Amino acid sequence: MCDYETKRKKNLERHLLVHKDISELQMFKCEMCEFQTKYKECLKKHMLVHKDISEVQVYKCKICDFQAKYSAYLKKHMLVHKDISEVQTYKCDMCEYQTRHKRYLKQHLLVHKDISEVQTYKCDMCEYQTKHKRYLKLHLLVHKDISETKRKPGLKRHMLVHKDISEVQLYKCEVCEHQTKRKRDLKRHMLRHKDISEVQLYKCEVCEFWTKRKGNLKQHLLVHKDISEVQSYRCEMCEYQTKSKKGMKRHSLVHQESSKVNLFKCAMCKFQTKHKGAFNRHLLGHKVVSEVHMYPCKMCDYETKRKRNLKRHLLVHKDISELQMFKCEMCEFQTKYKDCLKKHMLVHKDISEVQVYKCKICDFQAKYSAYLKKHMLVHKDISEVQTYKCETCEYQSKRKTDLTKHLIVHTSDLKGQLYKCEICEFQTKYGASLREHRFIHNKVHKDAQISVEEVQKM
Repeated sequence: MCDYETKRKKNLERHLLVHKDISELQMFKCEMCEFQTKYKECLKKHMLVHKDISEVQVYKCKICDFQAKYSAYLKKHMLVHKDISEVQTYKCDMCEYQTRHKRYLKQHLLVHKDISEVQTYKCDMCEYQTKHKRYLKLHLLVHKDISETKRKPGLKRHMLVHKDISEVQLYKCEVCEHQTKRKRDLKRHMLRHKDISEVQLYKCEVCEFWTKRKGNLKQHLLVHKDISEVQSYRCEMCEYQTKSKKGMKRHSLVHQESSKVNLFKCAMCKFQTKHKGAFNRHLLGHKVVSEVHMYPCKMCDYETKRKRNLKRHLLVHKDISELQMFKCEMCEFQTKYKDCLKKHMLVHKDISEVQVYKCKICDFQAKYSAYLKKHMLVHKDISEVQTYKCETCEYQSKRKTDLTKHLIVHTSDLKGQLYKCEICEFQTKYGASLREHRFIHNKVHKDAQISVEEVQKM
């Protein structure tokens, strides 16, 4: 009936049930939920779902805190503690994918097959179809009433999103103030507080990147691949495309109205955002340095509340020859930062070709959301916003960058960094002033490019 073959007669008998219609078989049903199966031993295993971990035999890992109701789960888990060179790996012949689990390879191979070549699982209630049986199971929950699906663990976890923090059990970190509705999120968070020597590290073989989380390494490896080599996700509403499914999800919020999405609102100010990550980063702004974990630079006095800021800062200490430079194909602009090149590319596009950020109070519009944010301060009274004050004189500003620029006034030329013109004797404390001065020597605007590194020194 198919290509399946096995060394065991018992396995063949079990496999033949696949080819029989559900009406011809004795089904084993669970009395506590809707679960049913063709296999008696599967029902036995399933019944453990309804029992507390204290009532059943538990399989514990001798290396870490992992425990499970199923011996197979422990077996699978033990591979985590082994180096990939110590275990049998299953490799894909069509791409670089490899795994320690045979069934994962089986599932992966479906990616390379056209939907017409494989068994598809179709929904009876809509046009949905998939190559994966488990995806159909998950999809069917869409058509069920919430009361019918309360025992589904995936849905259960999701429902926590809609509950207030006071209504659910919270998992709290003993080291900091972090708390979460999900046990596995706390486990993940705890890695932050562990020293690098105490945890398994996942290292990139191409660059110096390392992480405490396997998922992060997987995500990072996409950086080294060309978009043509990997599955890319394209936005249906604009030209955006990404190698990351998560990135696509995040981007799609850009096209949704704020009223239609779950907004994260700050209780201490008027800030609100569609992105949880941006919200968490914002909250750090309200905390005193002593309350948060700081990331210090080992080469200078710089320290930050954000790990990614430190990563970005470290590029300052590297020679330009050691770095991957991101170059513009339309002008001489180059930068150490990929996101700066992305922003720069908007310079070469007409305002009609890009997303425009418009002010609701006046005619101001910009290609950059940061510019609109900065502009909105013009319409606010100084008493309504956070002000940045100079400790030496009475100067104050609504913008932190303006204060940074102002502080140069109180620095002697010998101590401060000077920006010098390569053509004449002109010199200034301000990078922006040098940029304006260069227009004197250049008749064409595009020849007066200045690197982002110089701009950041302002």
